[in-house]
Amino acid sequence: MQRFLWMVLALAALPAHAQLYKWTDANGKVHYSDRPQDGVDVKAVPRAATSGSTGSAGGDDWRERERASRERLVKQQQEERRTAARAAQQANKEPYNPSMHKSDKPMTDDEMCTRDAQQIAYSEKAKRLAFNRANGASSVASEEETREIVRQRKENHALLCGPGQRRR
Repeated sequence: MQRFLWMVLALAALPAHAQLYKWTDANGKVHYSDRPQDGVDVKAVPRAATSGSTGSAGGDDWRERERASRERLVKQQQEERRTAARAAQQANKEPYNPSMHKSDKPMTDDEMCTRDAQQIAYSEKAKRLAFNRANGASSVASEEETREIVRQRKENHALLCGPGQRRR
């Protein structure tokens, strides 16, 4: 039994050491064989190491490529998630509210007109407008009140900042 096992192992190792030859016939067709052909220009082809003859070296290379591929895929998915999160955040972002960025410095006419235009844009884009009433309580404007506020702001802006108005 032991002799048979050694014989099988020896026969299995023979193809691993065989030489590969490449030659072209008269019709131009390329052939590969394990024996050189007589009367034809034959080139010995170096054999690449196979995973069976080199042990686990070929397997490690495959595993390394697979691991690198998975890492690239994970990084790509993470970047796609970040991009989608940024896009969702931008979509839900409130428009610029100029009233939230007040200063004690006196404003020029041009600055007033710019601020009014920004407030009109904010009023049109905001989902809801909130105001502080005279008694200190805050309230949210209804859709009708919001439309009226936008209309009034546009009229005032046209009067104060329209064409032909004096600028300081």
